[in-house]
Amino acid sequence: LMRTTAEENAAMGRWIGDKLNRMEGQVRFLIPEGGVSLIDVEGQPFHDPQADAALFAALEETVKTTDRRRLIRLPHAINDPEFAEAAVAHFLEIAT
Repeated sequence: LMRTTAEENAAMGRWIGDKLNRMEGQVRFLIPEGGVSLIDVEGQPFHDPQADAALFAALEETVKTTDRRRLIRLPHAINDPEFAEAAVAHFLEIAT
């Protein structure tokens, strides 16, 4: 197990962004600013805000947002209950 670098995260963000841009349906991509994994949150061994910021910046630079394709930044870690609640709310928004 190893932590991705800021450069690797930027490349990953561009790759994900390119995939999102090809989607024609409703898309909501939630960005967990508090950490992208259980071991990426503050106080954990993979916590690296600069690497996460590189991922998020690359996504925002790459994704062509529209009314149907949106990036949504949330101040929560991916495993926080608030993040899960937001994921459900956005899923229901596009599924109903």
